[in-house]
Amino acid sequence: MAEKSVYVRDIREGLQVDSPFVIDAAELREKRGGKYILLTLSDRTGRQICRVWGTPESDAAAIEALYRTIRTGEIYRIRGYAKIFNGNCEINVNDGISHLLNPVPLSDVNIDDYIYAPVDCAGVAAALRRVIGSIEDDGIRRLTASAVSEAEGFFEVPAAVFRHHDYVGGLAEHTLETVRLACACADTVARTAMNRDVLVGGAVLHDIGKALCFRRQGISFAVLPDYDLIGHTTVGMNLLSRYRGFTDPASFAHILHIVQSHHGPHGEVAPRTAEAWAVHLADRASALLREVSDDVAELASGEGRKKGSRSGEPVYRF
Repeated sequence: MAEKSVYVRDIREGLQVDSPFVIDAAELREKRGGKYILLTLSDRTGRQICRVWGTPESDAAAIEALYRTIRTGEIYRIRGYAKIFNGNCEINVNDGISHLLNPVPLSDVNIDDYIYAPVDCAGVAAALRRVIGSIEDDGIRRLTASAVSEAEGFFEVPAAVFRHHDYVGGLAEHTLETVRLACACADTVARTAMNRDVLVGGAVLHDIGKALCFRRQGISFAVLPDYDLIGHTTVGMNLLSRYRGFTDPASFAHILHIVQSHHGPHGEVAPRTAEAWAVHLADRASALLREVSDDVAELASGEGRKKGSRSGEPVYRF
């Protein structure tokens, strides 16, 4: 039996770690004079960055060979120590490389210890379906419902590899938050006339491409090349193009504009309507508040950091 002795929530600077974790993502990176592996680990209590440096005898070829053996979505024994790096606590692996060579058999572990899903997936799915059902325009409602139905995994996949809502059910939770925040903007700002059906449809669909950028692997989700090579916005636009005839051309173009511009003034297309700006601001608020909240949760009372690992912003815990 592979004993689970340390959880992500327990990791603090100086802690010696020797415990199994899921490897959700692995990247081969360059360092001065060689290479190292950047891992994203998880268990039921959260997610954690881990850097595999190797020993002084480990050359770049050995690290690269190790990297190619790693199967994301599997459980591996991680042996290293926790250290503050750039203001954030991470696990560093030097002499524990041998324990990364083979995954832990799933028969030897309690699977529930390794699934990080801090969200009521069924409740979020039901709430989103009610939101979609509230769209009065028949064409926009059918467009939105059909796209969500076709985007297999929409209610299960994470919203990101590592940063905000990066867990099972994260995309759906982030989408629901974005819809609610966008509608709150429409309800709060005086003399702002918005097309509520377009606003809701665009908010539900703004990240629809992400549902097609992950696939189930092991007990986790692996990110597909499309995530980086094409981008989730383009993937989402390609999906929505199949539903062009579901509603009138103006409404369809407006929803596409919301999806294309949801990254705001720094994206490929900047928002140009009140609805597009509302979705962009709601998207950013949901993402940033999730990141800041997760960064603060890692701190002790009275502790602060100049840069949170997720938000990249100064954080402090009272």
